[in-house]
Amino acid sequence: MLGSPAPKTRRSKRVQAKRRASLVFDLDRKPKRFPCLVLDSSKEGFRLRVGCPLRRGQKVEIVLEDEPLSSVRCSVVWIGKPKSNQEGQVGLETVQ
Repeated sequence: MLGSPAPKTRRSKRVQAKRRASLVFDLDRKPKRFPCLVLDSSKEGFRLRVGCPLRRGQKVEIVLEDEPLSSVRCSVVWIGKPKSNQEGQVGLETVQ
């Protein structure tokens, strides 16, 4: 896996991943599972490509395809802007 150096504002190095996963969150008060692709990850979070409705601050869980019995709780910290290079991408920060 390739890594990119951590910018001054980033606490740890990103690791490029391209791993299949699922994103789980409440939609209309019912848990829903949506497929996604982990583009890269770090100790503090993930960058995903996903095609489902999310909002900043929303709590979600990510389940990696190769680790289906464990999940990571996260919060949405950014959403890619339409018509930008990050359209369809979201940034997640892990939470305890």
